Amino acid sequence: MTSTATAIDWENILEKFATYEGTIKSFCKENNVSLHQFYYHRKAAKKRNAPVFHSISFKEGAIPSTSHSAFSIKVEIGKAKIHIPSNDKIALSNILGVLMELC
Repeated sequence: MTSTATAIDWENILEKFATYEGTIKSFCKENNVSLHQFYYHRKAAKKRNAPVFHSISFKEGAIPSTSHSAFSIKVEIGKAKIHIPSNDKIALSNILGVLMELC
């Protein structure tokens, strides 16, 4: 499966399986994929799509106080994308407060 002509579009295969009503074994046979490869790619897709959560400490000194922070905090919910400089405690507090009210 190294050539592009024989490469399998796993995203398409996994989307097809989402609406399939038979067994995994019969699905793999009908779509000419090995059972082992199916499980491998399904697990890999779950890992890629899993949300990542990081805790944020509001203790003094936990968030850099310099005006040019080395990192920012990124919040993505659906199509909404929010980027907050890690040193902007007020913006971060306000955005987290609004999100907590909505959820």
